[in-house]
Amino acid sequence: MFENVGDKIKVSAKVVCVVQFFVCIALGIVCCVIGADESDGLIAVGVFLIVLGLPIAWFNSMLVYGFGELITKATQIARSNNTRGGADIKSTIQSKAEDERTIKLEKLRAEGLITEEEYKEAVNRGVEITK
Repeated sequence: MFENVGDKIKVSAKVVCVVQFFVCIALGIVCCVIGADESDGLIAVGVFLIVLGLPIAWFNSMLVYGFGELITKATQIARSNNTRGGADIKSTIQSKAEDERTIKLEKLRAEGLITEEEYKEAVNRGVEITK
């Protein structure tokens, strides 16, 4: 029932917009027809409903649809690991550790404590060499 709330809000915004379109057109036509017989200003009301009712219905549906879109995007962000404190910090810590390990391996190679092959193998495999 409460799964995918953002998507449900967006669908309901579309449905309500279509319903409002039909209601505005139908009421506008009814007012124009009744106003033609009685001529007491209902024609103006009917035209007003048709001319301004449709854009107002569309604008209201855009507001509701936008709210649904915000909820959908917020849910996607909350579910992803790419938020602050998530994967970015982990990858930064991991890359720093790899950099420190590579520096240690370069020192060992420069001092002649490991061979070039051992250095390349340790860098490629991520093996820690302690000497």
